[in-house]
Amino acid sequence: MLKERFSRHFFVVHTFVSEEARREYLTPPEKREPPEPRPTELQWAVQAVGEYAQCMQTWVGNDDFLYCHWVAESEEDVYKQLHAFELEEKVVNSRASEMHQFMSAYRASDEIMRQYPSESDKW
Repeated sequence: MLKERFSRHFFVVHTFVSEEARREYLTPPEKREPPEPRPTELQWAVQAVGEYAQCMQTWVGNDDFLYCHWVAESEEDVYKQLHAFELEEKVVNSRASEMHQFMSAYRASDEIMRQYPSESDKW
């Protein structure tokens, strides 16, 4: 299992820059020119680790956007990684929001992970 290198969580809404970009992104690798093998989930996870940020999860539906869970040290690092992966402005436009509370049944650890604002209802 991959270990997170970064400490802050970001929920990112990515909007495809065009219908063509969406179609290309959703074309199975074996149907591209040249054809490529379809990666396993582990292979995808390894490829999702960048210098500035790591994509942990992704959700894609039938709309003009997709969602991703990123970990990084800053919001700026998420955008730097999207540019490094040649996604931002070529495939998607993105809006990252830091999430201060992140709980997951997938992680299901014995650690106390739930966070709360210390002074008010805002972090």
